[in-house]
Amino acid sequence: MNTDVTVLVGDVGGSNTRLALAGPEIGVTALKSFDNDSFTSLEDVLTAYRAQPDLPEFQGACIAVAGPVYGDEYRLTNRAWHGDANGLAARLQLPDGARMDLINDLAALGHALPVLSPGQLSSLRAGTQLGDQSLVVGLGTGFNVSLVAGTHTAGAEMGHADLPASVYRKLQTALGRDPKGFNTNEDLFSGHGLVRFHQAMSGVAIAGGAQLMQEYQADSDSAAAHTVETWAELLGLFAYNLVPTYMPGQGLFFAGSVSRALLGSSAQMQFLEGFSQGDGLLQEQCQQIPLWVITDDAAGVSGSARVALEAVSGVNNPS
Repeated sequence: MNTDVTVLVGDVGGSNTRLALAGPEIGVTALKSFDNDSFTSLEDVLTAYRAQPDLPEFQGACIAVAGPVYGDEYRLTNRAWHGDANGLAARLQLPDGARMDLINDLAALGHALPVLSPGQLSSLRAGTQLGDQSLVVGLGTGFNVSLVAGTHTAGAEMGHADLPASVYRKLQTALGRDPKGFNTNEDLFSGHGLVRFHQAMSGVAIAGGAQLMQEYQADSDSAAAHTVETWAELLGLFAYNLVPTYMPGQGLFFAGSVSRALLGSSAQMQFLEGFSQGDGLLQEQCQQIPLWVITDDAAGVSGSARVALEAVSGVNNPS
């Protein structure tokens, strides 16, 4: 086994890109974050990282992207960036024959689950672990999930699927009218979805989710508080629906900026209340599922590192 291997790893979201080096000896290091609005393409972000002085030659790379990956091609869901592995390898100046892997960003978080430390997780509910399946649920600029079954991780694009009927009915009751514009999971359960939901609830436009959470925390009787707590309950009911769909006996793991902000606040009480409202044949099993929040925003980079190092040298557990 070659312990001198160095690979480039990354996690590309709708708003930010995180890139780092990884290797058997160095673990994950030299992490840098880039604001995507400052670049015109992912290739340009890679060029900016590659321009740092004294970087070693890369023996491979793995980039996780917030969007579908088909073979060697990628397309971000919430940004007009697309391309293929060959173009990224060229920008990184990878040597001939080096691996350039592309994976979905939620799949990267799935690969990261086995190496997450207690400091990177927060427990919402202990539950009882069953089987070998887990589900990562990402709420940020967009929405998506990834199923982890043993050592296998599956990508998906669930953000573009229709809302479950039970969630749609509860949304309709909350708004008191037909919830036009909230047809898909991502229409409601994303940062943009939360902002749009507040406007639909209150009739007042707001700059962004961060402002909404600040107003909620400042005044528990405000319109913002009503929005956040109602939305958290809807999210809980939606999460309940994910359990019979994916059977994640090892737990639901929530990731992304919106997950951290909402479930790290007192609104987690409304979330848990919504989760307990589900019914059906599997209700008892659903209520035993452990619920977690991934608190480390860069955890996906560790998942990319596991994929890249396993591909290059058989190493799959960087510290």
